[in-house]
Amino acid sequence: QLCGVLLTQAPMAAHLLEIDASEAQLNPQTLSFQDFGSSGGAGASSASPSATAGGMGGAIGSGMLKPQSLEQMQDVEGQPGSSGFWTLRYYQPLFDIDTIQVLNRIKGSLLPRPRGVFFDLISANPDLWGPFWIATTLIFAMAVTGNLSSYYAYTGPAGGWTYNFNQLTLAGSVIYSYVTLLPLLLWAALRYYEAQKRLVDIICIYGYTLGVFVPVSILCVLPSEPLRWLLVLAGGGVSALFLLSNFHAHLSDCFPYGEGDAKRKMATLLGGMAACHTVLLLLFKLYFFHYA
Repeated sequence: QLCGVLLTQAPMAAHLLEIDASEAQLNPQTLSFQDFGSSGGAGASSASPSATAGGMGGAIGSGMLKPQSLEQMQDVEGQPGSSGFWTLRYYQPLFDIDTIQVLNRIKGSLLPRPRGVFFDLISANPDLWGPFWIATTLIFAMAVTGNLSSYYAYTGPAGGWTYNFNQLTLAGSVIYSYVTLLPLLLWAALRYYEAQKRLVDIICIYGYTLGVFVPVSILCVLPSEPLRWLLVLAGGGVSALFLLSNFHAHLSDCFPYGEGDAKRKMATLLGGMAACHTVLLLLFKLYFFHYA
């Protein structure tokens, strides 16, 4: 009988244990919110729009208020490629340079090294600020010192000397053509010979090449023809060494010595550059720094 009673009471005990377990699950202290996603029931579906809207609103609001997002937008706007080449913003990075960098580049052009490293110096940020002001300063220096030397050498009647404005016009045409048109022609020639170089790098090095002629033009005021020849030749030698050494290093990397026509290509390009530089020197001496 005892065994029969136990067998009859066993289902009731199991049922009571299930009730206790369900009550334990419904205890408020053990309740927690769960995210059932879009696969929940009708109640979850009705509650999800407001919760989703609130979550999306919070995410959008917090994303717009993050300072990092604003910085990223400013970085994108500051890139050179974000504006067209006809706008000033496109050329702004080419003038983003400080005085110390310009002075170091001028010093590098006045003290050329055996193997040109100027292209490595300007590879990260080539500028047009230095070349523009060097060329402009040289134009006015040549015009002023040329007329000043002509005034000191004048021996005619009093009041017969006049200022030669043609020197300023010719100096501007020659100098600006030397730092713009000649680099453009050289850039096209380098592309033809498959030794590409950025146009801004070529303009930059040609502009800094003229830096040595600013003190030369000032010293040529001294009334000594041999001294003027010496100054022009010395300045031309320093500038030619600086210019040709840098391009020789670039062409040596582009034209391996194993190629049959490597020497011919290099001689053609460097010879053309040297010839143009010689014409510039003769023009400086025979027209701007020659006084009877």
